[in-house]
Amino acid sequence: MITGVLVPGAAYPTQAPLLDLADAVLADRQCAVEHITWAVPSGLLQIGPEPFVRAHVTAGLHRVQEAEPRGSVVVIAKSLGSYAAALVAERGLPAVWLTPVLTDESIVESITASPAPALLIGGSADQLWVRAAAEATGKQTLTIPGADHSLRVPGPVRHYAEVLGAVGTAMEQFFDTLLGTSAPSPPRHW
Repeated sequence: MITGVLVPGAAYPTQAPLLDLADAVLADRQCAVEHITWAVPSGLLQIGPEPFVRAHVTAGLHRVQEAEPRGSVVVIAKSLGSYAAALVAERGLPAVWLTPVLTDESIVESITASPAPALLIGGSADQLWVRAAAEATGKQTLTIPGADHSLRVPGPVRHYAEVLGAVGTAMEQFFDTLLGTSAPSPPRHW
């Protein structure tokens, strides 16, 4: 069994759309989910967020291991959560990086160095997404044209819904590969 560890962004809780979508994709595959929560202290970005993020993610991984000692883990992190990249690489965990901070060389290096598979998703209008850096990691990437740091795109709200559909499909395919399945999700009845 796989447990997904959802890691929030600075002002993006695990109930926000992209992480909620990851939760739903995992639930459709009967996977457990661990939600990490935090209150980001002011000035964290100026002093270096890696120790703060590492401590929270380490605690979350510990809770997962206590609950399911023989289970596998996949980390799904949004933005600030990408400061867990070194920890994730050290532990050889697969990961989904939603709008990772690719302007930080240490994050790019850690994602690249990780022996586990990863999926990086970002928007071309996000200043923290560097498409060339994402592609240079050698990991699977998805760049959403015109999307900002929340993966919102200009235009009618249906365009954002289409983005969520593309992101959800990419995560479904990634998790199915991790699980060794190619079976589609059970049909939903509305």
